[in-house]
Amino acid sequence: MAMTGALNGNIKKVGGVLIMYYRPILLVGIIIASSAVIQDPVQNMINVFTMQAPYVLIYTMGMTLAIVAGGLDLSQGSVAAFSTCFAAMWIIQGGSDIVTGIIICIVVGAMFGMTNGIIITKAKVPPFIATYGMDWAARGLTFIMMGGVMIYGFSDEFLSVAWGTIFGISNIFYIAIALFVILALITLKTTFGRQIYMVGSNPQAAKLSGVRNDAVITAVYTISGALAAIAGLLFVSRLDVAEAFLGRDFALNALAASLIGGSRQGGGKGGVINAIQGVLIMLFIFNLLNVWRVSVLWHPLVFGIIIVVAAVLEQTRTAYMVKRLS
Repeated sequence: MAMTGALNGNIKKVGGVLIMYYRPILLVGIIIASSAVIQDPVQNMINVFTMQAPYVLIYTMGMTLAIVAGGLDLSQGSVAAFSTCFAAMWIIQGGSDIVTGIIICIVVGAMFGMTNGIIITKAKVPPFIATYGMDWAARGLTFIMMGGVMIYGFSDEFLSVAWGTIFGISNIFYIAIALFVILALITLKTTFGRQIYMVGSNPQAAKLSGVRNDAVITAVYTISGALAAIAGLLFVSRLDVAEAFLGRDFALNALAASLIGGSRQGGGKGGVINAIQGVLIMLFIFNLLNVWRVSVLWHPLVFGIIIVVAAVLEQTRTAYMVKRLS
């Protein structure tokens, strides 16, 4: 009986560890599974970490902040498209310098995000409806502005933003890491960061505590718009083309990565650290399916199952933590 009790106790401890750290464990398992059938697994990991993940991480961090604040941002892709196409026209046709074009792109994206925040806070439109409507509006404006044409033929200076390297590692990796560190410090070490969580978890209590809820929410969506514009700009720099369909999968990818990373719909939980875990898990799942030569017809089904399983595991993890504290 004593041995059985000890065995059960050890099983519970192992189960607790698996539940608490399921995301890193899942990520390591996926990487091992994909590495087993690749001739150069190290180079494969480097490509995912330095060439694929940075783009997705940048706009996913914006989505994550919106979710933590109790909302979401479905307009990221269209905002990125309009911002980058507008800046591209300014650079190519207006003869503007690269730095000015980049600043214009980020400012335009931030203005779209600020508009989302104002609609949500002042007009009291739910975030889903406000950002979904903005998604259509921004995409429509992009179609009108572009008139069915694409802009290409950027200067080597502009293309070097994405294609350039430092110590053999792509510039986009350093850009993404810099943004990640800045946002991590803001959310974890500043009053504004704590206010985001307060507004997301209990807006009434936050307001009674003196938090300016409307200002916090508007700032979060402004950041999300700016991050979407930066990601779009890096895509244009990488592909040497700006077109109206850019970023069509931004919002869904960001939402999936945020949920897989542990952010909770309803607000108050998650963060950019969770975002990077979600992005890596999502990308390595796609990588695993590709290296295993799984038909693309199965990819949406597999990924949908992963999202649901991740949500269930996160609920289980939360319940386990509550039980431990009680």
